[in-house]
Amino acid sequence: MVAPHPHPQTAQAPLTMDEEEEDSDTEEAWLQLRPVEPSPSQCCGGGCSPCVFDLYHLDLARWEAARASRDRSLLNGEKSQSRPFQLNPETFVGFCISAMEKVTQDTYRVRFALPGNSQLGLWPGQHLILRGRVNDLEIQRAYTPISPSNAKGYFDVLIKCYQTGLMSQYVESWRPGDTAFWRGPFGGFFYKPNQHGELLMLAAGTGLAPMVPILQSITDNAEDETFVTLVCCFKTFEGVYLKTFLQEQARFWNVRTFFVLSQENSAEQLPWSYQEKTRFGRLGQELVEELLSHCRRKPFALVCGSAEFTKDMARCLLGAGLAQDSYFLF
Repeated sequence: MVAPHPHPQTAQAPLTMDEEEEDSDTEEAWLQLRPVEPSPSQCCGGGCSPCVFDLYHLDLARWEAARASRDRSLLNGEKSQSRPFQLNPETFVGFCISAMEKVTQDTYRVRFALPGNSQLGLWPGQHLILRGRVNDLEIQRAYTPISPSNAKGYFDVLIKCYQTGLMSQYVESWRPGDTAFWRGPFGGFFYKPNQHGELLMLAAGTGLAPMVPILQSITDNAEDETFVTLVCCFKTFEGVYLKTFLQEQARFWNVRTFFVLSQENSAEQLPWSYQEKTRFGRLGQELVEELLSHCRRKPFALVCGSAEFTKDMARCLLGAGLAQDSYFLF
């Protein structure tokens, strides 16, 4: 018995190469490759250059040029995340979490591994952008590594978590061995040894982060004779970050540290080594003027903290007679 021939209309001949290319060149196929515009929550608000929206417009222009010329190779300008380590402000790169330490009730010190003995390649005080995802919502925030700029094989980040923060939910889900994605570096302040006679550092909470690598780069360099006055503002003594590091740095001949505690009012319960260098209340105009008057050389001020703290400090510095080109707001 001869098998019946299939009906010509039901036979499915394989697509030729030309037909496959034509199918992938339809308008619908190109629309699927169109970059997705970021949501407002994906911008960290830190004034990064390029911002996530800058990158979107670059990708959109690349996509439009590729579609107009029907040349998909033009889309390959975006670097793959799986490539070997190379920090890039336009592309997120994955780093493995090697350790997490809870330094206060709501703040973590997280260590990320770098391949071999490689270095992150940031100038002291520069920051990175972290990408997180919670409930299918992508978010991005800026963080400054607190590890020495010449650290090999790792970098550390100080991250404060908030009860209602989306990025906080993402960070608190981390475990050693997980991978987090970063891009950078960013930042408009580039510290150079002996560039300023004295640095007056005004830091609130995790605003201490950019001060740490700058301070350490000064004390690690025997030829850097910059004076440093570091003012750390916290709610309580218990909440002060990196106490051991700060005590070690204060032993250097050119470094002074002060603490301002807004929710405490007595030095009696503080360790004796902190009593004489701790003030209570908030850092305001009077104390800023006092700090400036005690600087040993012409000061350049660095300010980092909440938006409100940064705005207040800029006002106080101007009120104390410091010119706008004599301070930098992170």
